Amino acid sequence: MIDPVTTVAAGVLRLTLAAGLLSPVLTGQCVDYSNDPAGCQPSTFKTPIGKMPSRRVNREGKIDPASPEADARAGAAKIEKELHLFRNFEPLHWVVTVPSEKDPATGGWRSGDLDAAGDGRGLGIAGNCIFVGHENGPGKRHPINIFKLQTNPEKEAPVQVGEIPAMSEGNEGFDDREIRSLVYKTSRGEDRQITVRNGGTRTLGDMITYQIDRNTCLPMGQSEVTDFHSQSHEFFLWHDPANPNRILIYMTIWTSGLPDPDHPGLYIADAYVLAVTDENTGEMLPKAKVLASFSLHEVGGPPINEKPDATGLFSDGRFLDFSGLKNLSGRAGNFQNQEQNRLHSLSVSDDGERVYVAGTTAGFYILNSEAIAHHRDAELAAGMAGCNQRSTIAALDGVIDAAKLPAVANDCVHMVVNDDPGLKAFLASSATPQAKAERYLVLLTRSRFDVYPPVNALPTGTHSAVFVPNRPAQVKGNTKARPAYVWITDENGGCPLNYARMLSVESEITPIMIGGFSIPDNQMSDCLNQAITEPSGEPRRLVAQQNHNPTVFPNLIFNSWYGHGIRVIDISVPQTPREVGYAITVPHGIARTYPVFKDGLMYWVDNRTGLHVAKYTGPRSNELPGAGTGVYEGNATSPHR
Repeated sequence: MIDPVTTVAAGVLRLTLAAGLLSPVLTGQCVDYSNDPAGCQPSTFKTPIGKMPSRRVNREGKIDPASPEADARAGAAKIEKELHLFRNFEPLHWVVTVPSEKDPATGGWRSGDLDAAGDGRGLGIAGNCIFVGHENGPGKRHPINIFKLQTNPEKEAPVQVGEIPAMSEGNEGFDDREIRSLVYKTSRGEDRQITVRNGGTRTLGDMITYQIDRNTCLPMGQSEVTDFHSQSHEFFLWHDPANPNRILIYMTIWTSGLPDPDHPGLYIADAYVLAVTDENTGEMLPKAKVLASFSLHEVGGPPINEKPDATGLFSDGRFLDFSGLKNLSGRAGNFQNQEQNRLHSLSVSDDGERVYVAGTTAGFYILNSEAIAHHRDAELAAGMAGCNQRSTIAALDGVIDAAKLPAVANDCVHMVVNDDPGLKAFLASSATPQAKAERYLVLLTRSRFDVYPPVNALPTGTHSAVFVPNRPAQVKGNTKARPAYVWITDENGGCPLNYARMLSVESEITPIMIGGFSIPDNQMSDCLNQAITEPSGEPRRLVAQQNHNPTVFPNLIFNSWYGHGIRVIDISVPQTPREVGYAITVPHGIARTYPVFKDGLMYWVDNRTGLHVAKYTGPRSNELPGAGTGVYEGNATSPHR
């Protein structure tokens, strides 16, 4: 038998094989015997923050506010190459969404994408059209940019063809944080395109749907404004596979729990389901129609803005306290004394029967939305679908009313734990109300994967939750091919940063963590010692670094990670996610949006530097959708039909 003996000398890996075979000498490499498509892979890339300028550069890569655009682009590309900031990616286009302004006092440039001072936000792509929103606020009212893809999008950058005016109230522009676009055919076979926009302030939220001319990418009409009377946040666009006319929006609310002016005595929900097209014709509705809603705290979940008791203890533990530590800029480590327990974002299965929820400090959980999927919009909106449009108020001020618990399973949208036959039988038994409430609370809590506390979670906690497609659970009874896995991201600023996690949802009522992924700066020591100066030594513009939005394929995840760029993670073995690529742009920016795939290319919007286009060339690139396969992203039904 051949016995390989491995020796290491002077940094050279020398493999010596017996029986007179040749001895390969490999420097800086590894030997892979697994036949893994990814081969031998290096460890997760540590972002060289101290070497990355966070402002406009010249052709030599030095900070220079007066640098012409061509030089600024050339200098950024030079640094990206020198610092190896693109791995298994071919950068193609950097498209300005916010032009720079000339400073009359200094003659330098400012306030634009090339200066890393832009304010890119939401991204929607469909057909040949791209829509880019902006982070607005007091005195800021940037419109949505409309770009059009060119004949050869790999060689030709998208070209701006128009704008959609900013929404505003008084002097304050609404932040266009979320945009989705969809091309579809009506039941009559007619092509249509809509774009849905969600904008808001810290307290307000409005949604508008636009009918888009597919040739020009410009709006031909728009719906009335849907006012949520609170801050609407992220949303999922669902296209009904059984009815091509039917498009729904699942909208999350960041300031839920406020009095609902449309329903006196009730409160703003955590999430709303709305129809934006006519289910009979496929045409855009004049105004979105509310079909149903869901509120976690009303069915017995943790209260909104939960505070600890006098000892600092929450109902489920206490947070780690890192406030005695300081980073290089003097900022204290993380500690918090509140759990917001709000619903942040969600994804919806293609069949519309499940909603996978990123519930901030309430963790991750799954909702049953079968009533929405299988009833007509008209029935749901009129309250005639045989289910409760709003969540049953089974808990008030944290006290559960056992008599109301059986009704929760009949809510149009409810937690899957309420469908368990064992729980239903127990709630129908002769057990005491106290025993019913206690068991229900235990099972409800177990149905949420919740790591807060002790893990710190400012500003969000569980940020996004996207199921892994085409990898169904192999458990008995899974006749609907429900997914086995869900990828969740944790958003947490300061130190320590948080992670991404792979969950098993093979048991939908007891999700468990089976794998995780992090970057070097998730380590406390690395986080505290992040550079606070530019490569030239002057104070640098600090860049947020929390984990954010994922677009998920069966074996690959493309995850925006703010100041750590786009990270590509191989999940072929879900228990051991590993990095196989990344794209980090200069000047140092904030990769924020869900990466969107169109015709084999990846698009994303950086908060500070605008729209970027690249092509993934790494392991499993052959598994990604190519030309003519539609648009893929993490927060809309994919592929678009």
